[in-house]
Amino acid sequence: MGLYLEKIEENEKKIKKLKATIETSKAKLKKLMDENAHLSYLEIKAEYNCEGRELLEILAREREQSARLKADGLADSDNDVTADTDEDNKSDADNSDDEFGQQMSFTDKSNPFED
Repeated sequence: MGLYLEKIEENEKKIKKLKATIETSKAKLKKLMDENAHLSYLEIKAEYNCEGRELLEILAREREQSARLKADGLADSDNDVTADTDEDNKSDADNSDDEFGQQMSFTDKSNPFED
């Protein structure tokens, strides 16, 4: 029975050590993520050559313009797809002989019903 208790104590020590390592890693991860967020802000600030409130206003305007363009683009592309589909269906119906060739006939006439 002592064999199992020793193994349990050994595992508990490993668990405590791993938990400490995880906490340390989480702290390092948070620090790196915060640093990247700050560096991203500095990059955007340098690209737009402005700071603070002005930068927020510019980004908000760009987001609104992007949303409008996407909405307009979707509406236009939906109409184009519908129009293309209708035209394709009409041309397929009109040119069905072209796609499959002329119908086989046992007469020399192109229209077997004419006299």
